Amino acid sequence: MRIRVRERDKVHVITNLTDTSTFLELKQSIQTLTGISPLHQELKIGYPPRVCKAGDQDTLISIGIQNGEVIILSELSLSELDSQSIANTSSTKDTIFIRVENGFVILREMDDDNSCLFRAIVIIEHIKKDSEKYSDVVLGRSRDEYCSWIAQRNSWGGAIELAIFASHYKVVFDIQEIRSIDVKSGRIDRYGQGNYSQCVYIIYSGIREYLCLKYLSSILVDQSNLFQTYLDYDSIAFTPTTEAGPEFDQTIFDVSDEITLTASIEIADKMKQMRKYTYTADFTLRCDQCKKGLKGDKEAVQHAKETGHSNFVEYA
Repeated sequence: MRIRVRERDKVHVITNLTDTSTFLELKQSIQTLTGISPLHQELKIGYPPRVCKAGDQDTLISIGIQNGEVIILSELSLSELDSQSIANTSSTKDTIFIRVENGFVILREMDDDNSCLFRAIVIIEHIKKDSEKYSDVVLGRSRDEYCSWIAQRNSWGGAIELAIFASHYKVVFDIQEIRSIDVKSGRIDRYGQGNYSQCVYIIYSGIREYLCLKYLSSILVDQSNLFQTYLDYDSIAFTPTTEAGPEFDQTIFDVSDEITLTASIEIADKMKQMRKYTYTADFTLRCDQCKKGLKGDKEAVQHAKETGHSNFVEYA
């Protein structure tokens, strides 16, 4: 099958597909030739050209793409992509994915309720049980004050909470190591490293944490679903198809699984390229009451304490 892809003043030729190849495979072939992510591709087919809105698993023959087809490729900007996402009535919210053997590692987003990762009840129980390990010095404030703070809906945890979750889920699921990949820096932090055969992955975007999931084997169905439900935060799933539901996701991996690790790193890199990260320490803010410029949440908190002002806006 020979397909021509017209991109601005360039024409690319695809010859590695067949009638039964999927729309996703077409987009991935286009990405190989152009470097444009499937997420950012707008493909027009037929005459007069019309935007193709086929599903990822639709075959080329079912879409109407034939040998000799000319496809017009446009690259969507982030603003166009956002508008398209809002207008899209599809039930799937997948935005970023990496193809791997037998499936895809894909980003799944859930509504942000300011409690994406950290469940205060688990954290508070562990802190209260171990006053020596979680002392005032370690916490940076009194233990009672810390417990009150982490219980608030708008509080975000960090390394302390990840370490506690690593310990907690060893008991619940017989897993321990948590690997956190930082979107901005690419750094990988490991909690419980070297002691356990299984792990989970999260991707830290500064906005929330993303659980890294994998296609669920029947043996792990109950454990994996419980893990996802209990934590209730955005996830990255390894799924057999991009249209499969969360019931096919897996949360638990062997620590030696390099494929999942590599795919998770690639997901983080794609998020960085799309600027899908925000770090509160880097925010440039302006007090909307006195117009003073501020940097980061710490300066905003200090300004609020000193002035009583509470209205802040972010600006570039």
